[in-house]
This record gives sequence, structure tokens and C-alpha cells, in this order.
Amino acid sequence: MVNPGLFSRNKPVNSVKVSFGIPYFTQWGQSLLVCGSVPVLGAWNVKRGVLLSPIHQGNELIWGGSITVPRGFQCEYSYYVVDDNKNVLRSEMGKKRKLILPEGIQSGQEIEFRDLWQTGSDALPFRSAFRDVIFRQSWNLSINPTIGVNHINIEPPESVMIQFKISCPKVEKDTSIYVIGSNSKLGQWKVENGLKLSYFGESVWKAECVIQMSDFPIKYPF
Repeated sequence: MVNPGLFSRNKPVNSVKVSFGIPYFTQWGQSLLVCGSVPVLGAWNVKRGVLLSPIHQGNELIWGGSITVPRGFQCEYSYYVVDDNKNVLRSEMGKKRKLILPEGIQSGQEIEFRDLWQTGSDALPFRSAFRDVIFRQSWNLSINPTIGVNHINIEPPESVMIQFKISCPKVEKDTSIYVIGSNSKLGQWKVENGLKLSYFGESVWKAECVIQMSDFPIKYPF
């Protein structure tokens, strides 16, 4: 469901479809809703946010929905557990999520954002999804903090550089952190082939990779 406010009933010109997906098990009478900083996501008025629909995927209950936005669109957003009257029963902790469409995306394309429920910046890295899938201990690893990032020429121009960044205040720097996902650069869901993040100091890990625009949308469990 797309709420009115940002667009008219006519199909927007140069529009892109943005889909949201998040695994979350609710109780009877509960639903998930996404609300954000722009009118199409309710302008932080939860009762005007976009209700998500549930679908079972394996052992997970995935809540999903989509909106149509213009190219160059960006906003902040967050998820909420609500009752049948859209009263908030539970909200995420931590910083608001940021949605920025990649440059060069074409009209009619679809971008999917696959998220995990945020319980707080300190607690998030210790949820089972992070411990069992993304983190892998390396006992004999020597990591030198990277001082800077060299400029990378992206060829061909139909590609985009993606940066992954995570702050883990309670994780020691000799721990290896990987991000995995549906793209070959992210290991196609295999941890051993995932993108390894480098320690940058002050409890921050980063990594960059170049992904072809034709490979979007991509999925990853951050």
C-alpha cells in the first residue's frame, strides 16, 4: 500500500520501485509498518505509514511492502510494530535508517532493502543473525588499521561502488567481520566467500565493492 501525499494518482515520471523486507514474528493482532521522513512514508506520522504484508519464507515470517519514488530519492525510515488501529506497540532503537538510491539507476527498476530489527547499536551485533552468519573468529589474524581509501576508477560506468560500514563497540579488533548477500561480490550467501570488512579504528569496520547496476536489487542481512 502506498500512501498519498508525495505523488498524484498519475504514474510518476522517471520513477523507481523501492521494496522493504524485514523478518519478524508478530503476535495475533500485530502488524509491521514502515514510516519515514517523507510524505510517502508518513512524514514520521506512524498512522500514515505504509503497512507491510507478511509472507512465510522457510522458517521466517517476512514483512514486505513497496513504494514508488523518483530517481535521486533519499530519506530516513524506521519500522514499527502496530495494532489494528496503527497504535505503536514497539519501535526500533538506535539511529534511523537512511535510504539513498544509487546513482545511475534507471526508471522502472526496483531496489529491495532487506533489513533486520534494530534493538540498539550496542545489542545489534550480538543477535544470533550476526553471531552465526556475519561474524567469524580469527585467532591468528593481525589487522593494521587502514588510514585512507584509494580512489578506484569504476569501469564500466554501468556500475556503482557500495560501502558497508558497521560500528561494534564491544567487538575486539582481532575479530573478522563479513557481510554476505545475494550478489557474487557478497559471496552469494556463503560466509567463506563473503566480503571481509577491515578495521578502521574506534570500533568501526568498513569495506567497499563495485557492483554492476544490472545486478540490482541485491539482498544482504544488515
